[in-house]
Formats: sequence, structure tokens, C-alpha cells
Amino acid sequence: MKMISFKGGCRILFITLIVVGACAPLRVCAQRVLERSEKLRPAWLANKTSKPGNATFHYQITEGEHHNLQDARHSCLLNLSTYIKRTHRISEQAVAQIGFEQENGKSSESENYQFSYDIQGERVTVVSCKYDEYWEYVVYPNGERVYRCYTLYGVADKANPDFDRLSFSRKYGMRGFARSLIVPGWGQLYKGNTVKGACILGGEVALVTGIVIAENLRSSYVKKMREQPQHLKTYNTKADNWENVRNVCIGGAAALYVYNLIDALVANGRKRSTTHKAVSLAVYPSAGDCNGMSLAFRF
Repeated sequence: MKMISFKGGCRILFITLIVVGACAPLRVCAQRVLERSEKLRPAWLANKTSKPGNATFHYQITEGEHHNLQDARHSCLLNLSTYIKRTHRISEQAVAQIGFEQENGKSSESENYQFSYDIQGERVTVVSCKYDEYWEYVVYPNGERVYRCYTLYGVADKANPDFDRLSFSRKYGMRGFARSLIVPGWGQLYKGNTVKGACILGGEVALVTGIVIAENLRSSYVKKMREQPQHLKTYNTKADNWENVRNVCIGGAAALYVYNLIDALVANGRKRSTTHKAVSLAVYPSAGDCNGMSLAFRF
């Protein structure tokens, strides 16, 4: 039976670790991103926005490109106007008058836009609400540099729409931690950090594979020590070497698992949205054992 030397075994183990650890998905892009507004793309770009809370509006994402950011944002508005024309069957020749106002004259996350179209003397107005945006500064293979902007809007389907109130957060609390507690890297994948999650999962698989290979080789040499006592010293040395490799892999797997838990708990994920229900306060007269006024909250 051909014996595997310590150096040869280490080489096999090293190649195995590289192959398994390289299972993280590689993304080949036609362009290079130089800068971006967020470290991770927001969840709404992956169609993970909550469903509208009522039937008076719907969510719509538009995309625009230009050599400066301001014009890229304006392109998003123009593309939204084109979308509204198409969905409302408005002539392409109709020119939109876009007006917007900000609450109390101050800038806020939500901006309301009005798209007005004059069609044969009749004015058609569609209201839209801007919720969030994400942009990237990219370089194309031909050397052209542009800002690519994505914007999340709420578009009215009826008159006097009741737009949802959205808040955005990069915190996930214990949800990511609980997932990484079960499967290393799952919490990072859940929070949108695909590369980090895949690397952690691949690293753990590689290290566990290394533990199994090293332990099997160590056990094999221990068995040979009993079967061939004349080579006791040689086999004992090799068994000790593979035991060291196994222990290193165990330590690495434990350290990576702990890092995985800490990262899943404290690291920010991709921006996600939360819908807040409207709360209204009403006062109305009531009759019963005690006549008077009632105060009610509507959630």
C-alpha cells in the first residue's frame, strides 16, 4: 500500500481547502463600480419591498443614467413620467409638467410629485411619492463614466392616494444572529451580504473537510503503528503531524464560527423598509350609562 507523506498530504489538504473555499459566487461585470451611495444595494432593488397597504397606489422603481448625479436623478423622473404615460394610456406627445413640494418647506425622505398632462383641453394629474434612491458611479469598458441612479416611488392608482409611511434601516437585530447560529454564513446571506456569507459558509465547509481528512490520516497512521511496529517511530511522527493539522483546522473553524456570530449580530445589512400603519385620533359623542365624549385611536 502506497503511503502518503506529510508534505504530500498537506498539499492535498491545502488544495481541498482552496477548492471548497472558492465556492463563493463570482460575479463578472461588464462595468466597474467606483463609488456607490450604499455599501450594499437596498432590499427594494431585489423586489423585497412590502406590498402596498392599500389599493390607492403601487410601488415603482425607475432607473436613470447621466454624467452627473443631479441629471441622473432627473432621468429617473422622466422615466417615471414615461411609465405613467404608458400605464395611463397617455399620448407620448403629451408633455408632463412635473411639480414637487416638500413637507413644511424642508427636505425629507418622502417627496410628493405631480405629473400633469394637458390632453385636448383636459388636464390629467397623477401623484407620486419618492421614498428612496440608490446610485452607483460606474465605468464602462469604453472608458465612459456615468452615474446610474435607481429610485423607489409610490405611484397613485386613484385620486387622493393614501401612501404608506416607510422607514428604512440597516439593522436586523437577532434575526441574522439566529440564522448564523444554525448555519454559519446564513445570517450574512439573509442580510444581503452575499459575498461575506458565501465566504464564511465556504470557509467552514473547507475547515470541516480539513478536520475529517486530517483525522482519517491520523487514525490510519495510528492503526499502522499497531500493525507494523517496526515503523513505529515514523508512523508516530506522521500521526502527530496530522493531529496538529486537525487541531489547527478545529481552531480555525471555531474562530470563524465565533466571528460569524459576532458579525451577524452587529454588522449592518442591506437597507430594508418597514411599513408603519397610520394612527388617527378621533373624538366623538357617546351615549350609554354615562353620556359624554369618547377618545379613540385608530391603528
